[in-house]
Amino acid sequence: MARSKAAAQGSFKVVFEQEGSGWRATVAEVRDCEAWGRSLSEARRRVRKALGTSSIKNAATVARRAVLIEDVRLPGAAKKELERYGDAREKAQAEVVKLRAATRQVVDTLTRKFGISLRDASSLLGLSRERVRQLTV
Repeated sequence: MARSKAAAQGSFKVVFEQEGSGWRATVAEVRDCEAWGRSLSEARRRVRKALGTSSIKNAATVARRAVLIEDVRLPGAAKKELERYGDAREKAQAEVVKLRAATRQVVDTLTRKFGISLRDASSLLGLSRERVRQLTV
């Protein structure tokens, strides 16, 4: 059996599709390489194991080292919800970065410029004294 370019490079595209109460995982580049699991993580483990017992040359070694490129097929509404979640998470992480910078700035201002103690700064900011100390380093 001829190996595909992806297989030669040690990467395989794995398609995950919901089936009943679980997930079917298929490696298109390797004939008869399928697995089923009750969860995505179980399907991932089982498809790697199936890859290791497949007819490709050095299957066990290839399966251990292979990079699995996942294509999880979801209904349109589920994809939209995941995209909405991803956008919201990205915005929240950007705000966390701003909050951390603002916290460092206010700790520096309170303790260095105004000479407020770590204990008082922690009380004013609602942070532990240890966290305020970490921010002054």
